[in-house]
Amino acid sequence: MRKLLGCLAVVLALSACRKDAAEGPEGGGGDRETVARLEGGEAGEDAASGPYTVTKAKLDAYVGYQRKMLEVYGSLMRGLQDMGPLMDAGTPQALEKAKSGLKLIERKAQAEADARQAAGLSTEEVNRIAEVVTAVISQRQMGRTLQYEEELKKLEALQSRMPEEQQKELAPQVESMRRQVETFQKLPEARREFGDANVDVVLSREADLTKNYQDMLKAFAGVRR
Repeated sequence: MRKLLGCLAVVLALSACRKDAAEGPEGGGGDRETVARLEGGEAGEDAASGPYTVTKAKLDAYVGYQRKMLEVYGSLMRGLQDMGPLMDAGTPQALEKAKSGLKLIERKAQAEADARQAAGLSTEEVNRIAEVVTAVISQRQMGRTLQYEEELKKLEALQSRMPEEQQKELAPQVESMRRQVETFQKLPEARREFGDANVDVVLSREADLTKNYQDMLKAFAGVRR
């Protein structure tokens, strides 16, 4: 499997080079994190800095773009996953399979362009919206995963049954847990970075975006849905 992952890294690098040459400044560049890369594609090197306003119309278009790209990434990762046995075996067919993988990546790039066009979004818009969406949804997802709200309720219930002196001893722990819950609920870091309006509009589609986020992780992991 290490050889497969190595092959994938090479294929992705070659794809980025080809896309840079074909698209110019709007193509290539680094990315912030795995889900942001999957959602937004390659960040433009010349992307404008400064505040970006995520409108409801743009976010709705982005949600549709995500769903189309989920199909693309699922197909891509399954295709690359199927290359595993040959790559691990180190057979002469490995190079041909690597070339096939490159074609898959190229088709993915075209599918991204088609999905952006259908959604009426530019590369920069997709990347900027993806930044806000990833910051908000990943934090909300982490809060659910850690189950801090449920743990806080249990801790408060336990505290209420204790003698007064023990309640005081437990109070700092309860307060710390409350702050953690509030952080995941109110998202102060995301609000400082992107502004209240952007965070609030993303939360208006939280259920859909959370599903897309989870499905995107599955697609990247090659999980067959």
